[in-house]
Amino acid sequence: MSKHLAILGGGPAGYVAASHAAALGARVSLIDPHPLGGTCLHRGCIPTKTLVESCNLLEKMRRAATYGLRLDGSLAADWVCLRDKAGQVIDLLERGIGGLMADRKVALIQGYGRILDGHHVRVGDGEPIHADAVLVCTGSSPVRPDNFPIDGDRVATSDDLLKWDTLPASLLIVGDGVVACEFAFILNALGVEVTVAGLGDRPLPFLDHEIAAVVWREMRKRRIEFLHGCPVESLEIGPGGVAALSGGRTVAGAERALVAVGRRPNSAGLGLAEAGVEPGPRGEIVTDDFLRASLPGLYAVGDVNGRLALAHAASAQARVAVEHALDMDPEPLDEAAIPWAVFTMPEIGCVGLSETAALERGHAVSCGRFDLRGLGKAQAMGELTGLAKVVADRVTGRLLGAHIIGAHASDMVHEAAVLIRQGATVHAITQTVHAHPTLSEALLEAAEDALGQAVHKPLKQGNAHAPTLS
Repeated sequence: MSKHLAILGGGPAGYVAASHAAALGARVSLIDPHPLGGTCLHRGCIPTKTLVESCNLLEKMRRAATYGLRLDGSLAADWVCLRDKAGQVIDLLERGIGGLMADRKVALIQGYGRILDGHHVRVGDGEPIHADAVLVCTGSSPVRPDNFPIDGDRVATSDDLLKWDTLPASLLIVGDGVVACEFAFILNALGVEVTVAGLGDRPLPFLDHEIAAVVWREMRKRRIEFLHGCPVESLEIGPGGVAALSGGRTVAGAERALVAVGRRPNSAGLGLAEAGVEPGPRGEIVTDDFLRASLPGLYAVGDVNGRLALAHAASAQARVAVEHALDMDPEPLDEAAIPWAVFTMPEIGCVGLSETAALERGHAVSCGRFDLRGLGKAQAMGELTGLAKVVADRVTGRLLGAHIIGAHASDMVHEAAVLIRQGATVHAITQTVHAHPTLSEALLEAAEDALGQAVHKPLKQGNAHAPTLS
């Protein structure tokens, strides 16, 4: 008899787990009170990237003359139409997920699941559902600080913003992470005056410092004000809008505010304490490398385990957890080789160690860089902003990290992700012929630069005979 898996949550962790388990011959019950797709589909990745694409097109149209094109008439963004376009994409993909579940004969149960133990779940007041393993894939939600008067309108989270019927003239964004920075560029492109209050010394402080520096430079070019080292202690709603207070004084104000200070695992209300599972300090369900929780039979996958708040990481974890639950002896996930994509304008793709992180881990580092404006394809596209950077171990030549900002950076980074996972050297890039003219040549040139051999940039001072990595 095939095993039965009960899965709580239908986002990128839950529905991928259900699909994979069913394809492997398991019987699957997928439990969720909400439509399939989770935050990523309904309030995160997909709607925001749809908006980013619209904004990129809008900005290209504003630069039409530089392409030799003439646009007659007015050019304006319609927020409601943009929002509705995102809704159409959401609906299409949601139907697609539902079709996949039906194809795999996954039993969909609408309701809130509660864990009784590692093998039993109760939905509402129903009878306990027995399973050979229970996978918790309930995701995360925006952090809502108690001292911020979040009402969804004047002070909102990312969940609320996509429901707005109108855009404000000005917006204060509290936070300096992915959500904060992506919305800063989106709203700026749509004509909103944006101020970002960041806790760190630069936007996206977890990224390589040179990539973050380009983001900050682009913010300045677009007149997005970034207040660094600005811990907002409270927000006050008044007749003139929303004011941010730090150190007892007003540091910024705008018509509305977006609170983007992180996300919290959705572990409350699952019955964890009663089942004998003690959540971690942020409410996460602590897991081992196979995504097992402390309770036998229980797995936690995706944002709820607090490991990597990335939709694609959640999907990859789902496969590992399913295969382990089905006694298939999978390999643990190599989290160091999981890429990040940040859809600022321009977008970012990165994987592996930053230069700073590599130095902190004791590597003798060699870095190579190449500006996208040096590429024929970038010139032809009119997409000159950005750079590619590789981080290599100077002694062994091993590729440690790759960081790209510019057009299609999120697509280009996967070449480096494959090589990092394989433990390859930077030579694996330089010895691979890259098609011309393409944007991917930036990574090739950056890798050559790490060896002191970049063809299309000046030699480093005193580096005419730079030694290659052994």
